[in-house]
Amino acid sequence: MIMLSSLPIGLSLYPGETPASYWSRLCAVNAIAEKDLWLALRKRDRALPIRVTPRSALAYIELLGGLATGALLHDTGGLACGHGGATRQVECPTCRLIPPPVVLCKRCASGHRIVVARMHGPVCLRHRRWCSNPDDVDVIARPDHLAAQRVLNGPLAARGVHYRSPEVRAAAELLTLHSPGDGVEGVNEDEVRFFSRRVRLTALLTDSRLVNILMVPTVGTYALAMILDQIVTAHAMGHRAALGVLDGLQLQGRELRIGTCVVPIQGGRTLTPSAQRMLDRAKTIRAHLLHHRVEPVAR
Repeated sequence: MIMLSSLPIGLSLYPGETPASYWSRLCAVNAIAEKDLWLALRKRDRALPIRVTPRSALAYIELLGGLATGALLHDTGGLACGHGGATRQVECPTCRLIPPPVVLCKRCASGHRIVVARMHGPVCLRHRRWCSNPDDVDVIARPDHLAAQRVLNGPLAARGVHYRSPEVRAAAELLTLHSPGDGVEGVNEDEVRFFSRRVRLTALLTDSRLVNILMVPTVGTYALAMILDQIVTAHAMGHRAALGVLDGLQLQGRELRIGTCVVPIQGGRTLTPSAQRMLDRAKTIRAHLLHHRVEPVAR
């Protein structure tokens, strides 16, 4: 059992707050340098690394802050990665679902800088503000943005897809390839403007009905370009049209049925101009769309 006294001033833990964020706040509120406190911990436990590494001393930090045992581990992703630091997190089936740390909405954090590791998009639903970048934009008049953030918090979070994931980047690229003149690859103003379109398309592209087709290695580049083009086109027509395309996807032997259209899974065929632009990127986009964990269902 670790015997260690708490610091004079304890802090509550924000849901999903990273150990590094809590450690920094704890040191700041007690007016002690992070390096000095870490050296004091290393005198007690020589197994700790020389560099300040809060995730290596979770039990000590919990005692110093007066937290319950296991609070930091529970709020920063549950189970720890058994691979340690020798394996990249994207190769771990547990760690790859934990999104990269992001700064919490300043209004939710009472003006403090709180870094959290959880499924967290750029829109704060509580305050209805865009808070992903330095621009603090009011989105109360944009119900589609609020709905898109709920999709991020709900279905996409359950699939392990966060806002900065390869899947969302693939959706943004497909929108650009489908309509090059829209300028959906921009940042700041364009990112806010096209946020809901990207998220809604990502939800369609990570649907299990489509993913089951993408996971078949024999589906060729031309067939992939046709599928992706059909999905983006239907997405522009509305959610019901897009669901109709997903329902119509069916793999039968060497043929792929896309609604009423039947195409061979291998070989070339005539493509629309937008599908032709997607052709060279089809396999790369497929790899990005399969980044998240998917439970395969019967085809």
